[in-house]
Amino acid sequence: MDSAKNLSVSFSTMRNLAMGSVFALLLVSLAAGLLVYRAYENSGRRVYVVGQTGSVAALSAPTTETHTPYEARNLVRNFMLTMFGHDQYTYKANLDAALPLIEGRGGRRIYDGFTRGQVLQNYERYAARNVVTVDSVRIDMNHRPWSGQVYIKQRIFIGGEQKEPLPLAAKFNLVETNRSDANPYGLLITNFDYIPYNPQVSREELQALKDQEAERQRALLDAQRSTGPVAPAAGDTPLSSSAPNQALPAAPARGK
Repeated sequence: MDSAKNLSVSFSTMRNLAMGSVFALLLVSLAAGLLVYRAYENSGRRVYVVGQTGSVAALSAPTTETHTPYEARNLVRNFMLTMFGHDQYTYKANLDAALPLIEGRGGRRIYDGFTRGQVLQNYERYAARNVVTVDSVRIDMNHRPWSGQVYIKQRIFIGGEQKEPLPLAAKFNLVETNRSDANPYGLLITNFDYIPYNPQVSREELQALKDQEAERQRALLDAQRSTGPVAPAAGDTPLSSSAPNQALPAAPARGK
């Protein structure tokens, strides 16, 4: 009897030990699984920032924010006003504000066009300025990649004299990026390319340009009558109708 009783106690003890071991194993497996899941989740959010000194690991911000068409239109409008509207004094500051809003390749393409057209030099040579008016911005955020078109007019002024407005239009895509002081919109312009745009000049503006030209001719005639004809000095460039166009930010050739 004692042997049977001892055997029963031993069996119960072994069964309890086995059940305790299985339960402990389940707890360890559950904890390990949770740790692996958290590590995988963090590694999925980890990004690497590459700089001049090497690469640095960082955790990306959660992508729970949404962008609205209103915010996208503000980005594009601000980009066009600062990228294309300036004079000799605001040229560098405006480009510094505009270039973070567009991808590097597209920004360099526009800037190279300005350099080839000697925009800054002509601003200084003719005391000119380029005033930009945004006609419209169209954004389609219903399909990815987001896309849009922008239409502007550029008005070149030499002193107080305005030249005929010159239109400019472009198509582009938008991608999401991190917000920063330089780009608070969290959006970046990509695939920027010029498209045709030939709006009609209003009758009022045409009349104002004609009146301005007539006044300029009268002033020149009065000056000639009072001082007599004076030959232009060597190397001087008269401010003819073609001179202001040299101060216009030149659009780079398409496809380059």
